[in-house]
Amino acid sequence: MRQLDMCSSPGSARKFVGFFPFVVCLVFLAITRDVSFGQTRKLLVSAKTVEDAFEKVSDIQLETLPECAISFITDLAVDTEGRYLIADGWQSRGVYIFSREGKFIRELGRRGQGPGEYQTPVSIAVGANGDVWVADFSGNRISVYDKEWRFKHAILGQPRILYFLHLNSKDDIYMYRSQANPLKPDTSDTIFRYDRDGRKISSFAPFPEEALKVKFWAGNDGMDIDKDDFIYEMNPLFYRIRKFAPDGSYITSFARTTKLFRIVTKEGVTPLIVNGPFCLEKGFIVAQVNKHLEIYNTEGHFVVGEIPFSRRIIGSRGNCLYAEASDDDANLEGNPRILAYRLIH
Repeated sequence: MRQLDMCSSPGSARKFVGFFPFVVCLVFLAITRDVSFGQTRKLLVSAKTVEDAFEKVSDIQLETLPECAISFITDLAVDTEGRYLIADGWQSRGVYIFSREGKFIRELGRRGQGPGEYQTPVSIAVGANGDVWVADFSGNRISVYDKEWRFKHAILGQPRILYFLHLNSKDDIYMYRSQANPLKPDTSDTIFRYDRDGRKISSFAPFPEEALKVKFWAGNDGMDIDKDDFIYEMNPLFYRIRKFAPDGSYITSFARTTKLFRIVTKEGVTPLIVNGPFCLEKGFIVAQVNKHLEIYNTEGHFVVGEIPFSRRIIGSRGNCLYAEASDDDANLEGNPRILAYRLIH
C-alpha cells in the first residue's frame, strides 16, 4: 500500500490537511441525508392519507383581474422568491406572475411574434440563475427573460421545439411531447435534447407501444428532472416510469400492477390519464394515478401507494407538490387556488 508522505512538502501537507475536513464534511452530509431519507421512508410506508405523507403549507387564491384571467394551467413554476409563474398556453395564451400571497404582479411578455412575445406559451421553467424560460410551441422558440423579467434573447428550434420545457441544474434544454402522430402513430422518441442555439443534439424515450393501442390524444407533460439531473418519464396514457441519464441513456423502468390503472383501448371511451412523474428533493418520485398518489424512490423501488388525492398536481419544487384546486371547490368563476403540500420530515 502506498503511504502518503506528510512531510514531502509544505504544499502537499497543506493540501492534505485542508482536504481531510472537507472529506469528513462530505461523509457527514451523506450520512445525514441517508438518515433523513430513511426516516421519511419509514413514515411514508404506512401512509393511508395525504396528511400522513404531506403537510399542507399553503392555500393561495390567485387574484382575478381581466388582465390575468386563467382558463387552464398548462404549466407552473415557482421562483426563488416563492412567486408563482403560471402558463396558460392554449386558451388565455399568456404567462402570469403572482406574488407568494397570490397578488397579480404582471404578465410576462405578451402575445405576438416580436422579441419577447409568444403565440402559445405552453411551458415555463426557472433556470439555475433565476432566468425565466418560456416555450412557445406555435412560434417554435424559447424566450428567455432575466430575474427582473426583461427579455434577453430567443432560441429557435432546429427542428421545431416540442411542447414541454425542462432544464437541469446546468440549464441543459430538454423538451417533451406526450402524444404520437395521430396520422401515423409510431414509437418515435418523446424527449429531445437541444443545445443553447436550439439545435437538436439527441432524442430518447420512445413512445410506449402499449399507449399506441389507446385511441385517445393526451397532451399532458410527462417528464421531470431530479436534483442529480436524472430524467424521469411517464406517458399520460400508460402507467410506467422510465429513468434516463442526462445524456439520454436508458437506466431502468418501474411501476406496479394496481387496480388504479388499466389500459382502455375501446374507441370513444375516455381512458385513464396518469399525471407526473414529479421529483422531490429528498429522493422520491410521485405519480398521480386515477386520483391517487403512488410514491417510489429514485431507484424505482415502490414505497407507498393508493393515497387518495383528487386535486390535479401541476408542479413540484424542492420537497413540495403544487396542486390546483379541483372543480368541486368554491370560486369556480375566478382564478384557481394553488395548494402546496410539503413532504413530511
